[in-house]
Amino acid sequence: MAGNDLFVRFWGVRGSYAVPGQNTMRHGGNTSCIEVRAKNHIIILDAGTGIINLGHRMMDEIKQADPAKPFPINIFFSHTHHDHIQGLPYFAPAYHHNCVLNLFGPRTFSQDLRQTLSFNMAPHYSPIELEELHSTIKINNINDNHLLVFEENSAAPSVLTRNGIDQQATNGVRILIQRNYAHPKVGTLIFRIEANGKSMVYATDTEGYIGGDKRLIDFAKDANLLVHDAQYDPEQYLECQGFGHSTYEMAAQLAEAANVENLVLFHHDPCYDDDRLSQMEAKARELFPNTTAGAEGLEFAF
Repeated sequence: MAGNDLFVRFWGVRGSYAVPGQNTMRHGGNTSCIEVRAKNHIIILDAGTGIINLGHRMMDEIKQADPAKPFPINIFFSHTHHDHIQGLPYFAPAYHHNCVLNLFGPRTFSQDLRQTLSFNMAPHYSPIELEELHSTIKINNINDNHLLVFEENSAAPSVLTRNGIDQQATNGVRILIQRNYAHPKVGTLIFRIEANGKSMVYATDTEGYIGGDKRLIDFAKDANLLVHDAQYDPEQYLECQGFGHSTYEMAAQLAEAANVENLVLFHHDPCYDDDRLSQMEAKARELFPNTTAGAEGLEFAF
């Protein structure tokens, strides 16, 4: 990852619930989690069960870091459905005293992100509460009126309002946000991460529209990488319309319209085995050749 402006690694690519086993070994069975290294900043997109293995891998890096300096990790939640937060209590760096976890996500039904995460880790459901983690936890509510900017040597991003700012150049890294209204019950946040003219878009738990999602097409325009929900094949979608998820056809058509460089199909249905995902990948490539079905360990560097 050294020398790249943007490095992306997939740790969990499933939706709804984790599915370990012989039939999911190629693509993996963990729920949503992607690691992004943008210059020298660590950004994690969602905290499904995939974040558990990521956390174990990161502990070597944390132990080798300067103990006199805090070790910042930035986690962005697209939304707080269980498959996107369930790995957080088991994320090893959250228990390390030198780590600073900057958590960013939406308010849900007027409830702060801190309240939602605390409720999920209440003693009814979790052996340890959010307030008992040994790391320093900083929690921020964000929405689609915000722009986050990491300056070159900053430990955490500045949270700014987008009006009149999002077109300004920065020498650091910036994250733009779009709200998706097509996922029950409160929608999700879509993120665009930019560094030195390189960009990736994370659009999970979104459902396509007839003619394409014009707002998302514009938001993803010319990105090096688009990670797009593709939970269903077209046949199953007929039974699941309105559930807030897309097909590989919707993802491929949007990637073509947005002129992105690479497309990754994401948030796989837990009922789909490796062979079925490979078939979907092949069909999607007929529509958009640079398509890959998301898999644990998949990497991109720009």
